Amino acid sequence: MSSFTDLYSVKPFKTQWRVYVKILKVWKQYLNGVETLEMVVVDEKNQTMHVTLKKEFIKKNENLLEEGASRIITNFQVAHNGGKFRTSPHVYKILFASTTSVKPAEEMDPRILGFKFVKFSDIHEGKMNPDFLIGKHVRLNCVLWGQFAENLESVAQHANDAVIVAVLRFGKLKLYQGVWSVGNCYNCSMVIIDPVFPESLAFKERLPKDSFTLTYTYPNQLTIVNSVSVRDDFFLHSPRKTISEIIAASEVVKCVTMATIMSIDTEFGWYYMSCGACSKKVLPHDMDYLKELYPGKTFKKQLWQCKKCNEDVENVYPSFMLTFRVMDNTGETKFLLFDQEAKEVVNQTAAQLTQSVNEIQDPDVLPLALSNICGKKFLFKIAIASSNVVFNSDTYKVISIITQSDVVKEFSEISTPQVPLMIMDDDDAEITPTSKRKSNEKLEVIKDTDEYSAAKKKFKDEKTVQTNQSTLQLKTVKTEKP
Repeated sequence: MSSFTDLYSVKPFKTQWRVYVKILKVWKQYLNGVETLEMVVVDEKNQTMHVTLKKEFIKKNENLLEEGASRIITNFQVAHNGGKFRTSPHVYKILFASTTSVKPAEEMDPRILGFKFVKFSDIHEGKMNPDFLIGKHVRLNCVLWGQFAENLESVAQHANDAVIVAVLRFGKLKLYQGVWSVGNCYNCSMVIIDPVFPESLAFKERLPKDSFTLTYTYPNQLTIVNSVSVRDDFFLHSPRKTISEIIAASEVVKCVTMATIMSIDTEFGWYYMSCGACSKKVLPHDMDYLKELYPGKTFKKQLWQCKKCNEDVENVYPSFMLTFRVMDNTGETKFLLFDQEAKEVVNQTAAQLTQSVNEIQDPDVLPLALSNICGKKFLFKIAIASSNVVFNSDTYKVISIITQSDVVKEFSEISTPQVPLMIMDDDDAEITPTSKRKSNEKLEVIKDTDEYSAAKKKFKDEKTVQTNQSTLQLKTVKTEKP
């Protein structure tokens, strides 16, 4: 593990990453009584990324995380970088785990600071995303609070130069009464007075000598399923919803739906490593770091940390974690299947497909057994608006699945008086939506009798059925050669 990965290439599908970065900013944050340590780091390609340490990891690492220091960070988790006031445009952020290690490194070029300057005019015209914390000559309101204001005022009063350039980094954009302004944000903002960046020096030369200017930057055996009980659960005991209804739902409810798999989303990979004793997810240790800590000890295999067993283990195996992009004739979303449910679809174990006991290296190279699933239709049971919604708001965890084609067909025929939702072509990997009846009638389900009643106007009064046939190409997935 001697090489490093640049921050742009860091993605969530594995944890065995190794990056060489400089720490630009460190601060503690308290949200709803929960303490975290936040950082912004930059790599040699001038790419920035946000880093978060939960409270349990702060004490172990805090002394090594100093602003301006260069560090090697190994074995961490990666998550989506969402929410308001983001310090980096990177789509992901780093999350420290119990197996994460931090080591001193050779100091990075001092000129690498991750700056990306933006124009005042772009803010005035609303071109900048206010979710990002930002950080030439157009006037812009800037409000600084607390120590930021005091420091800047002191500099202004004692400055010898007629022109002062201040760089506000990780500043917050605000729109009030149609006017954009910028200001500091909590404890993460930075104000740098008269920096020696080439951009600021050139900017200073262009200004009139009576200016005070602020500029800133953007910031895992197969299982036999009791098909009778599962069928009853899907047909009798669970409400049915379309994908559009699932997306729009806000109440906590378990429901069933019929959907076609369009493609496999490999953002988070398609398997993870599990403990051979308890089957829970394990995290890899940085073996180079362990060898440095215990120089006289011999390590024959990669060690993994299992929080459930509360020990380091060698016996691990891959388990499925499949994210399918699915659709019906009302919309599309993503479903997540963990090991037991995924094995019902694939009819093989993840270990049989990978022949490996290591974390995934290239998530886009899929075994044929996986890519051949695309275009098939199944019944899914999911939970809406609960902890089963994972990764992000449009991915739902599947808690049960039916793959038998005859059962899927039966469900399709009785779920609605309309024609089937989807029909499949032969082997051309295409999905063709069937004709859809266009009517203003609203069908109501009588809860006690499970009968359908329509509005006063009857279907037999309709003389024509309008159709709208179109073909949707499946998303291309990379596969291994047969």
